[in-house]
Amino acid sequence: MRIFFIIVSILAAGIVSAQTLDDYLKIAAENNPGIKAKQTEFQAALQKLPQAKSLPDPTVNASFFLSPMMLPMGNQLGSISAMQMFPWPGSLDAMENEAAKMAEVKLQAVTVAQNELFFKVKSAWYPLFELEEKIKIQRENLRILETDKELATIKFQQGQAPMVDAIRADIMIDEAKTEIAILEQKRKPLEVAFNQLLARDAASPVTISGILPEPVVGAAAYRDSLIGNNPILAVFDKQIQAAKAEEKVANFMRKPMIGGGLQYMPLVKRKGHDVHIEPNTGKDMFMPMVSVTVPIWNKKYDAAVEERQLMQLMYADMKQDMQNDLTAMYEMSFYEVEKMAQMVELLNLQMVKTQQAIDLMMAAYSNAGQDFEEILRLQQQLFRYRTEKVSAQTAYQLALVKLDYLTGK
Repeated sequence: MRIFFIIVSILAAGIVSAQTLDDYLKIAAENNPGIKAKQTEFQAALQKLPQAKSLPDPTVNASFFLSPMMLPMGNQLGSISAMQMFPWPGSLDAMENEAAKMAEVKLQAVTVAQNELFFKVKSAWYPLFELEEKIKIQRENLRILETDKELATIKFQQGQAPMVDAIRADIMIDEAKTEIAILEQKRKPLEVAFNQLLARDAASPVTISGILPEPVVGAAAYRDSLIGNNPILAVFDKQIQAAKAEEKVANFMRKPMIGGGLQYMPLVKRKGHDVHIEPNTGKDMFMPMVSVTVPIWNKKYDAAVEERQLMQLMYADMKQDMQNDLTAMYEMSFYEVEKMAQMVELLNLQMVKTQQAIDLMMAAYSNAGQDFEEILRLQQQLFRYRTEKVSAQTAYQLALVKLDYLTGK
C-alpha cells in the first residue's frame, strides 16, 4: 500500500506539473460562474422559441340564466362556447424568428464573456511567470555574491585585498536574501487572484512551466481588419438582426387576427305544459362563430415599427463607436509590443557587453586584487538588466494578450 500511495503521489505531481496555460484556460472556461450564467441565459432564451410559435390559448365561456329562457322547443338554461384565435399567416414564423435572433444575441454574449475571461486569465498568468523568473535571477545573484565573498575572503587572507571587499559582498548578500523573501511573499496574492479566475480553491497549487519567449520586432504585425473579429462587435450585428426581426413582427401587428369557434345551447323539457319535449332531442342549438380583430389604431403600430428602426440605427452607431475604441486600443497595444521587443534587443546587447567587462575585471582582480567594488557594481548591473529583460518580456506577452483580446483570437 505504501508503494501504491507513492506511485499515486508521483503521478498526481506529474499531472499538476504538466498543466500549461491552455490547461488553465480550459479549467477557467468550465468553472467560471460568469460563463455558466451566460450559457444558462442562452438556454433560457431558447425556451422562448416554442412559446413564440404557439397559437394563443383558446377561450372557453360558459353562462347560465338565473331564470330559464323560454323558447318554442324548450327552455334554455345557458350556453357554452369555445373560441380559437389565429394570427395572420406568417406572424408565428416571424415571432419565432425574432426569438431565435434574440437567442443568438445571448449566444454571442457567451463568446464575449469567454474572450474577456481568457484575457483576464492570461493577464494574471504572465505576472506569475515573471515572478518565478525574478526569483530564479535573485537566487543566482545570491549564489554569485556568495562566490564573490569567498573569493574576497581568500584574497584578504592572502594579503592581496582589503577586508572591506568581503563586507561589501556580505551587504549585497543580505539585500539579495531580503529581495528573494519579498518576492516569495508576493506569490500568494498572485496565486489567489489567479485561482479566483479559475473558480477554484484559493490555496490550489499553480504550476509555472516553460520559458518566456524571446520577443521579435515586427512579429505582431496583425492586420487592422482583424479587429472586426472581436466578438463584442458581433453582438451589435446580432442585435441589429434581432431588431429587424422585431420590426417584421411589429408590421404583422397591423394585420387582423381571425378567430373561429362554436357555441352550444342545450334545451330542456318545459315544465307545466302538455307538450312533452325530451331533452337533447337533436333540437339543441349549435352556433358557429367567427371573430376578427380590427387594428385601426395605426399610430400605435407605426410607432412600434419606427422604434425597431431607430434601435437598428442605435446598434449600428454603438458598433462604430466600439470599433473606434478598439482601433485606438489596438494601436497602443501594437506600440507596446514593438517597444518591448526593441527594449529586449537593447538589454541583450547591454548584458553581453557588461558580461565581457565583468570577465575582464575578474581576471584582473584574481591577479592584483583591485577594483572589487566595481566588479560588484557591474554584476548587480547585469542582474538588473536580466530583471528588466524579464519585465520587458512579460510586458511584451501582456501586449500580445491584449492584441489577441482585441482581435478575438
